[in-house]
Amino acid sequence: MSEKLPFQYEKQFEVLSFQIDPQGRIRLSALADLMQEVAWKHADSRDFGKALLEKGYVWVLSRFEIKIHQMPSWGDHIHVKTAGRGIDKLFALREFSITDSAGNEIAESMSAWLLVDVRTKRPQRPGNILPPELFVSIDDSGLMPDKISLPQNMELIDSIKVRPFDLDLNNHVNNVSYIRWVEDVSLNIGFEINQISINYIAEARLGDNIDMFVEKTEDSIVLSGNNMEKQVFTAFLIGNWSAVDD
Repeated sequence: MSEKLPFQYEKQFEVLSFQIDPQGRIRLSALADLMQEVAWKHADSRDFGKALLEKGYVWVLSRFEIKIHQMPSWGDHIHVKTAGRGIDKLFALREFSITDSAGNEIAESMSAWLLVDVRTKRPQRPGNILPPELFVSIDDSGLMPDKISLPQNMELIDSIKVRPFDLDLNNHVNNVSYIRWVEDVSLNIGFEINQISINYIAEARLGDNIDMFVEKTEDSIVLSGNNMEKQVFTAFLIGNWSAVDD
């Protein structure tokens, strides 16, 4: 994460009943939804959100890292803040900070996005298109979320089918759907997530079956989502085991 430079946009939310888990805390996927909503609001406020889509460009999330210090609960009011943190090669970096009503930081996140030409499917250099004061070039800044390395001989633990609910405005699988799949797998095996890093590698399509492979350690999980022989995404989770793993 950055040295907590000033944030450029923020929005307040109340944690609602349909966003919570059985313990009454907001689901990780619901928190990720709020972060992406604020990213869109910020982008729209500076004409590089829907305005870019109308010009034939689309934002594609490549890497996403979220660190949880304390999950908010039902009825809590939280502030989700965001800012552009520069351009690292082809990646536009965006940081988030989530604070409680007293101003305490309860979660933080860094993300890396590609700006893709819808027609050619090729990434574009963000510095040629975005407001320079928001996304100056900072190659090798150290802010880029890590690329996840996979161990060999991972265990197949689940298979998930891509359904219409997973699709976004562009008929692509929503970024948060991947986090929801990871969240479901971790809950099924009794692992409570304190930190998630996810790399989006290839596009999943409606009807695809995503096989979920994992390797477990004392305090972490490495996970790979594959469609047949194609790797779709990878994730690295840090946390603790909340139940006995059978």
